[in-house]
Amino acid sequence: MGDVGLAALGSNDPSRSEGPSWWRQLVPVWVNFIIGLPAMVPLHSAWLLLTEYRSCAFNSAGFQSHCGSVDVIDGAGWARGGVVVFGGLGLLLVVAVDVLFPAAYGRRIRPWLLGMLVIPVPYLIAIAALALVG
Repeated sequence: MGDVGLAALGSNDPSRSEGPSWWRQLVPVWVNFIIGLPAMVPLHSAWLLLTEYRSCAFNSAGFQSHCGSVDVIDGAGWARGGVVVFGGLGLLLVVAVDVLFPAAYGRRIRPWLLGMLVIPVPYLIAIAALALVG
């Protein structure tokens, strides 16, 4: 591409900064927001363990336990599984996307680590929407 091609793209414009556009700077935020969608499962499971199934959350006695009804014991098992399985897979995904990939491609890690703050946002939006509706 000669000078005419570059001029047509606007690269010779003195008012344009040399840094990446602000859309490209928001890529870590959008990627982490998308990671937050499947992260709703372990976040909700953790919320259930801390609130509804609190008495049975760390009890491994099963049906021999006096921590509540059968529904509470069964629910605590599913919530524990959700935290361990989906939370573990989500943690591996976050480490790969926010630490390993930027390091492998020579990108700055700081924007990706700051973008991790957006991961719980889809869950918080869903909780707020459910609170408003019901």
